[in-house]
Amino acid sequence: MVVQSHSIYRFIAIISLVCLVTVQFKLIYNTFELTNNQYYLKEKDIINQHYSAQIRNDKLFPGSQKIIDSHIMPRMALFQKLYETDREAYEKTLAQVWKEMVAELRLKQNMDTIFPNMIEKYHLSDKLRYGLYIEHLSLSFDGVNYVPVFLPSVKGITPSHPNGDMIAGTLNKVDKQSQVSGYTVSAHTKNSYQITFMLYVDQDNRQLQIFKAMLPTFLLSLLTIALVVGIYFITYRNWMKQKKLTAMTSDFINSISHEFNTPIATILVANQSLESSVNDNDRTKTRDLIAVIKRQSLRLKNLINQSLMISQLSSVNLEKKRYYLPSVLLELLEDYSLKLDSNVSIVPDLQHEVNEVELNKFLFTTMIYNLLDNGIKYNTSKEKIIQVKVYSKEHFVFVEIQDNGVGIDLQNLRHIFKKFFRGKERVEEGGLGLGLFYVQQVVNLHGWELRVDSEVDKGSSFIIKINAKK
Repeated sequence: MVVQSHSIYRFIAIISLVCLVTVQFKLIYNTFELTNNQYYLKEKDIINQHYSAQIRNDKLFPGSQKIIDSHIMPRMALFQKLYETDREAYEKTLAQVWKEMVAELRLKQNMDTIFPNMIEKYHLSDKLRYGLYIEHLSLSFDGVNYVPVFLPSVKGITPSHPNGDMIAGTLNKVDKQSQVSGYTVSAHTKNSYQITFMLYVDQDNRQLQIFKAMLPTFLLSLLTIALVVGIYFITYRNWMKQKKLTAMTSDFINSISHEFNTPIATILVANQSLESSVNDNDRTKTRDLIAVIKRQSLRLKNLINQSLMISQLSSVNLEKKRYYLPSVLLELLEDYSLKLDSNVSIVPDLQHEVNEVELNKFLFTTMIYNLLDNGIKYNTSKEKIIQVKVYSKEHFVFVEIQDNGVGIDLQNLRHIFKKFFRGKERVEEGGLGLGLFYVQQVVNLHGWELRVDSEVDKGSSFIIKINAKK
């Protein structure tokens, strides 16, 4: 059910993100189109007015009408005759005339002078380029009907450009946005022609220039999306942590309730039995019951002390003194050995030529006790052997606690220092899962380093690295 809930939240988050990205993309695209349509709008108006004034009563450029008329008008009778009698000859003749006319127009065009003068006169951008194209030419023999001579789609005459034949200029990439002027001129008389020509003005790589101009907007949009995603991720992660913390707290309450209630219940039962046995003067049974009460009382005391110690550890006023580790370890091992069973052996291997180190003796002793307790508790060997080593390398002193216990698999090894964590395969063992958490906290408080080497069914080794420099 929890997994399903998480999947729903992730699905909703992904859909929301897609919607946000879509809206942002639409806004940016519309802004791009608007900028594209208005790009050089003022400059285009100026150029259109100036160009229109230049070609008033003319076509294409000043003087072009005379050139066009000289190629077409003297041959109109020939064109009509061939059109009516021999279409193949008509198309060949037109193609030849068209080729000659375009070549002369290109040769005698003066737009290469007119356009730079416009740019200089009106202080326009010197990055502007132009292209002058003939896009359509038709002949009319009767003044009403027109016969196409030149179109980009008409066979026989191959245009130099998809938009027609370029007469002047260097602007090859043209579209609706780059069109400045466009005219269709016709006489509507017999033996006349109709011509359509266009002037395009634009900057090279216009779309790239628009994109550069919009780059701050684009980056701001990306930043907004990134912030939304980041805020969602942080919120989701904190929510997951909170859920995990709630679950851990619940587990802790259940665990500690069980751990506290078990010895208490045992003490009560034992005490009740003790009362009965005293009345019966059964000394042997009395001693056994007293032993049970003592063990369970000590267990309860240890659980309470450990819980209190963990809760106070983060705020403890750490008072440290310099100690000679071999002496400290021999002392605490001597005390610890008093409560060991016969099948448990602690083997000290203490290198005596080590420097003194700064530590809080109480915390250090409790930490070592926890490691020793773990080495014994999680150990199924007939002979439980715990090795305690102290040695130095360079200016570091190492304390190593090695056991021949069950070991820790890789999956559990990642979590053993977490609060309340206990490996699933050893959950039946008593405890709250606070021992190794305490060890890690003590190591952190002292500024030491802790490493664990473990192999399943062979044992574990906890190595504490202490900087012994003064």
